[in-house]
Amino acid sequence: MAGLFTLVVLTVLGAFAGLAIRGDAAAGVCVAAAVLLGAAGAAGATWFLAGRTPRPVAGIRGRTARMSPNGSPRLPEPPGADEITKLARSSDQTINRLTETMDKQRRFASIVSHELRSPVTALHAQLEEALMYPDQVDPWEAIRTALHATERLQALIDELLVYTRITDGRAAPPEPVDLTALVHEDVALRSHGTPVFVHATEEVVVLGHRTHLMRALSNLIANAQRHAETRVDITVERCGDQAIVVVQDDGAGIAPEDRERVFEPFVRLADGRRRDPGGTGLGLALCRETIKKHRGSVTIEDSPKGARFVVRLPLAAAGRAPRPAQRLSRDPVHS
Repeated sequence: MAGLFTLVVLTVLGAFAGLAIRGDAAAGVCVAAAVLLGAAGAAGATWFLAGRTPRPVAGIRGRTARMSPNGSPRLPEPPGADEITKLARSSDQTINRLTETMDKQRRFASIVSHELRSPVTALHAQLEEALMYPDQVDPWEAIRTALHATERLQALIDELLVYTRITDGRAAPPEPVDLTALVHEDVALRSHGTPVFVHATEEVVVLGHRTHLMRALSNLIANAQRHAETRVDITVERCGDQAIVVVQDDGAGIAPEDRERVFEPFVRLADGRRRDPGGTGLGLALCRETIKKHRGSVTIEDSPKGARFVVRLPLAAAGRAPRPAQRLSRDPVHS
């Protein structure tokens, strides 16, 4: 600022001296006055703009400093489309994402606390009753009941650990995984329950984590077996650049209004609680999170009878030659 003003003054003095040498002092005075007025105006405008520019930044900083984990109003967005406005908009979007993540974590922690409280409370009551009424309570029955409660608690904690590992995004590098082989491997291990028929005639390869994908498909198949009346059908195929896995049962099906709810953690419909009282309610939630981490989707589509779960995953990059297609067994697996 000072350097600019010095330059202007020297320019004025030079112009005035030149006009004075030529004997035109009056013109020199006019030129000097005009230049000084212009310099004063430029200096005033610079001072005004320099004072206004930090104001939006100060507003953003102040609002950010006042934010709390309980949320905050939107950041002030200055008018216009300059860099300050873009900074405010980008900061606001980032803060909104962080707020949504924190809200989601709080809701999940609340649900987990509720789910863990139930078996712990039941276990405490059973042991307390055995101590208070030793003559009326069979100790061996109390121990068996307590053991059952701890097993359910352990299963719930194990499922929570898996869910956390999947949702935190940290995983080993992906590798080619054949979905057809995964399905056959899982079905071969099912020695009881509703018969499962596999319909697949070729290798369908995706990039992912074999253990996670195996668990996701296993949860879908187990869910279908639990709700089927006579059979479960699984189809593995390619469609364009996608791998499609369809798990279809012939049970009562899922109402349209519940088809998204069943993928939420700990949501269990009445029929599910009746058929599997010891379930954790995390199976389908784990399935969806796993498929999402693999850039795919899992949905429930309309079906004439039963529930139809459809998994879509991007196929592995072209260039990996598939093995020759062979007819795979469609027979159900029996014990």
